[in-house]
Amino acid sequence: MSDLPVDVPELVRKTERVAARGQFRMSSEPRTGALLRALVASKPGGRILEIGSGVGVGAAWLLDGMDAAARLTTIEVHERIGAVCRALLAEDERVEVVTSDACAWLERYDGPPFDFVFVDTTTAKFHRRDLIFAHLAEGALFVADDLLPQDSWAPEHPARVELFRKEILTEPCLVPALVDWASGLVIASYRGRSRG
Repeated sequence: MSDLPVDVPELVRKTERVAARGQFRMSSEPRTGALLRALVASKPGGRILEIGSGVGVGAAWLLDGMDAAARLTTIEVHERIGAVCRALLAEDERVEVVTSDACAWLERYDGPPFDFVFVDTTTAKFHRRDLIFAHLAEGALFVADDLLPQDSWAPEHPARVELFRKEILTEPCLVPALVDWASGLVIASYRGRSRG
């Protein structure tokens, strides 16, 4: 029996086709996408943050799980890729695609806290989680992927991932679980700065 999703949203299929044509190989894989959709559905009316938009595959999964009142901000550092993502998601008024370095954006951000964050990029995930935590509401979900070995990894990347896997389990402000499934994930509840 397969655990791949059978009800793939049309917007996901569209973004996956664009990624394939452009040989963009860093998109969320289908099982991760289906999990994101299920998790974000637990945040009705929530403020959702995605760090690392790519061409919008992960965002398309998130949007499919969000209700009409929820809002998604997705950040992509590469201008050309961000423009593709923005065009693909343009018909959904619940999403804002921001072209920026994620850490710089997080340092400037002064809006309300987020209820859910999906981290699909390296620097914020591995080195500057403090910037993410500073903008999470108590009870927010923190999700990060790509924690199992992949052929595309640079030689120095496995050590960085291994350190992250150790550190994330002892973050005092998180209640985490490592999930060695799909591309490898951590799913954690943020329990507030008072515990951090």
